[in-house]
Amino acid sequence: MKSKLLVAVVLITVIFFLFLSGCLYLFQNSNFWETNSAQFLDKQVCSVFFLDVGQGDSILIKTPGNKFVLIDSGPNSAEQDVLQTLDRLNVKKLDVVIATHPHEDHIGNMDKIISKYDIERFYTTNKTTNTQTFEDMLNALKKKNLKISIAKPFDRLTLNGVTLTFLSPLKDYDDLNNSSVVVMLEFAGKRVLFTGDISKNVEYDIVRNVHDIKADVLKVSHHGSYAATSSLFLEKVNPKVAIISVGKDNPYGHPHSSTIRRLEKFKVKIFTTEQNGNIAALMFPDGTLKLITQR
Repeated sequence: MKSKLLVAVVLITVIFFLFLSGCLYLFQNSNFWETNSAQFLDKQVCSVFFLDVGQGDSILIKTPGNKFVLIDSGPNSAEQDVLQTLDRLNVKKLDVVIATHPHEDHIGNMDKIISKYDIERFYTTNKTTNTQTFEDMLNALKKKNLKISIAKPFDRLTLNGVTLTFLSPLKDYDDLNNSSVVVMLEFAGKRVLFTGDISKNVEYDIVRNVHDIKADVLKVSHHGSYAATSSLFLEKVNPKVAIISVGKDNPYGHPHSSTIRRLEKFKVKIFTTEQNGNIAALMFPDGTLKLITQR
């Protein structure tokens, strides 16, 4: 009798701590898209996909009502991977597209995305550059007669109960990376922070100007560069999970060992697209957060 009581107490304790931790469940599945498509497209779930695009960023968000938001499009070398992912999820329209900043590893496929899909709203920064990739994006926007909206701090978008809040750029930064659009996603009491390629200086500006930047999941800035993910920023964000979008054997040494050490110091669970492939963060209406990795 006492042993049964002890088991019951242990189970209740485990359930209690799972509840306190936000019910974070981790799963690995090599048949990532085929096996999980039903729950990915569940109309009660907000799904965030960190796509394995090599050395670059591309994030797809599916709202509970199956509206889609694309944050960056990865480098040109990942064109087929990005387009195939959108096809797998039966994407016909992108309700919001955000180009965080005009570097090729973030907007390399924007011209193809803009040409192929109906897009409701397109957001980016006010920074320009003279690269062919950027010109291709602008030309595609002009052909579709699609208006460019400049992301402004604290502006909010709401889609099917999912709130997206722009947190930066807070001022006119000279550096294109620092001009990245920073976005906080909120759904069912869970938060995901997308940081583009900002450096520590911008992190400090966000800490000073934004009251609450706590998030359950942090998309680590600039592919894990040593120049970002400061201790102060991690203290304020206090993430449970960090996602690093990074390519294998990249010439920049990303993710940097100092960044990994800081994340480990704060006891953050680290996932990288290099090691884990495609990564999905699923948020359920009851506040459960579930992570599924491809490997």
